[in-house]
Amino acid sequence: MDPIKNLPLNAVQNLSNLDKGRGSEEKGFQDTLKSLISKVDREIKETDRKMEDFAVGKQYNLHEIMIASEKADLSFRFLLQIRNKLLEAYQEIMRMNF
Repeated sequence: MDPIKNLPLNAVQNLSNLDKGRGSEEKGFQDTLKSLISKVDREIKETDRKMEDFAVGKQYNLHEIMIASEKADLSFRFLLQIRNKLLEAYQEIMRMNF
């Protein structure tokens, strides 16, 4: 027996409307995660651009490039840790017996 089939129709409709009813200023977890991923991506691309410019001879201070590189590296490692924690949580949920 599938437990989802036993739900009344209006309960299913209410669940599907939860996401639509959020205010525009309210950010959900998915929106926060997407913005974090795009921020990390922008930092990495900016660092790559600075390194390429430096390699072709444009004027950049080496310490600016190193700071940008370390900042992008830290952001990426932070994002990887978030991914690892989410994966661990998902695996833990999948191991639960209902």
